[in-house]
Amino acid sequence: MALFLAIMTFLTALQVVLRYVFNSGLIWSLEATTYAFAWLVLLGMAYGVRTRSHIAVELVMSRLQGPAHRYATFLTLLICVVYSLLMFYGSLVFVLRLFELGNEARDLPIARWLLNFMLPLGFALLTLRFLELGWLFVKGSIKHLGFGEQESTVLLDDENLTGGKSDR
Repeated sequence: MALFLAIMTFLTALQVVLRYVFNSGLIWSLEATTYAFAWLVLLGMAYGVRTRSHIAVELVMSRLQGPAHRYATFLTLLICVVYSLLMFYGSLVFVLRLFELGNEARDLPIARWLLNFMLPLGFALLTLRFLELGWLFVKGSIKHLGFGEQESTVLLDDENLTGGKSDR
């Protein structure tokens, strides 16, 4: 992800300098920046689920207790897995059709299927991360899927930091 961010930053800065200092520019830089951004976002989705740093709206979930919270969490994970599987399937069909057509990108001398391969790859990684999160939830290794105060309280608890010894 850092590589794609660096590529985007470099190309954008180069384009600004070329345009405003030399009254010139690179025809292909916008398309390259767009594809780099797509790779960044699609890989970042899976990373966000892995590190549980994604955005969580907990208006309803924070009010649920006990079994209701557990069932709602499981349903949420199930919906996320189904969504990511559908997106994986659709993007795979799209990329395979691009492969059959064999055309290149508009401004880059690279096959379009290769540039769009980030779609099925990103959604496959996202599906794997949701399945991993679901497995940890079913095992009981984690109780809370979101991030924020509840999770940080659990992670920074005195028992977790001192191995069960508390100064209180």
